[in-house]
Amino acid sequence: MTDARGAARSEFTRADMIEGLRDLVARLRQTGEPSRVRIVGGAAIALSLNAHRSSTADIDGPFTPIGVVTGAVEEIARERNWRLDWLNDAAAQFLPNGFGRSAGWVTILDSDDVVVQVADAPTLLAMKVHAAQRRGRRELEDLQVLIPALGFSTIDEVEELYGSYYPGDELTTRTARIIQAVLDSDPPRPETVELPDLDD
Repeated sequence: MTDARGAARSEFTRADMIEGLRDLVARLRQTGEPSRVRIVGGAAIALSLNAHRSSTADIDGPFTPIGVVTGAVEEIARERNWRLDWLNDAAAQFLPNGFGRSAGWVTILDSDDVVVQVADAPTLLAMKVHAAQRRGRRELEDLQVLIPALGFSTIDEVEELYGSYYPGDELTTRTARIIQAVLDSDPPRPETVELPDLDD
């Protein structure tokens, strides 16, 4: 969806993200360069676990080759009047650092030398707990989806998973209270979400 009026769009629904990613895939194919986009954070949750998630400010995650992908992202942004960094790698620094369990990925598309993946549910929960250590209740909506998605019913299960990705990083009292509040609210297990078709 293109909005040619006013300020560049800076909030994206699941439909917006799918549309933008389809456009990106098509442009990356045209370059002939092997490319990979890995998606984390709220965008990954919206695409793979919670189709009704509230809009997100951007699509986060590492990608390669940086110059090729960034160039295509900025072309799309200018044409659609979106923020130039609607897809960016700012969150890559928060991925598990390799001292513990490695991030897991679910492949959405793998064709014509273009790969698009989203982080799997355990990785997303660990990263969201990591974010909650700094940002508190801003992560509540996503924790309410991820914790039941993994079938967890105790804070010890969440803490064990978190520690497997970020060893030595203990939950703060604030984060523990947020997780316990989610568990006490007994949110339902999310419905299965069909992964988007990015070939269209």
